[in-house]
Amino acid sequence: MQPPADPTPAARATEPPRAFGGSGAARATRMDPELERELVRAAGRDAPAFAELYDFYLPRIFGFVQRRLRDRSVSEDITAMTFERALAALRGGRFRNDAFGGWLYRVAANAVIDHVRAARRLTVAVDTDALDPAPDALAAALDHDDLQRAMAGLPDTHRRVLALRFFDDLDPAEAGAVLGCSRRTFAVKLHRAVSALRAALAADAIESLEASDVA
Repeated sequence: MQPPADPTPAARATEPPRAFGGSGAARATRMDPELERELVRAAGRDAPAFAELYDFYLPRIFGFVQRRLRDRSVSEDITAMTFERALAALRGGRFRNDAFGGWLYRVAANAVIDHVRAARRLTVAVDTDALDPAPDALAAALDHDDLQRAMAGLPDTHRRVLALRFFDDLDPAEAGAVLGCSRRTFAVKLHRAVSALRAALAADAIESLEASDVA
């Protein structure tokens, strides 16, 4: 569905998003921080400014939600709700965080958690078959089957950190915002998670070799 000409910010927040399911390349592009701050300052009163933020973050937020829920309709609803809250915060002058993208991810992540709890069901956070190619050499080089086995054996905290960084392609500031921690704290969490993943992959490789020797 194409948006109407010169839509208001409210319309842009609630219209059926035309970019749902956008390419990984679009999500991987970072908005210039200074440009983002300028747009955020103007977005509460200026429709084109909000529209630019909306167009940039829409495919990224939708992909983030859909990879966790796998229900397109619910993912669209949560994505729309995220931007509705963003618009309300900007219009009401309640937004105080310069990391607008990180704030959006945190709102979306909390909405996903609320949905899962309400539905009383467990969703899989990471399924590599449904993900865009990871931007990091570590993830790109791994066999999907090996990666899935190794990830399955990790604690939930490590899986979430790895998913945010390597599969959602969030930068440390954005990922830290989702987890409610500083960029430095996220870096520590990521280091521990990567170390645990490497250890799990090494253990899996040793088990495979031993099994082949027995055979």
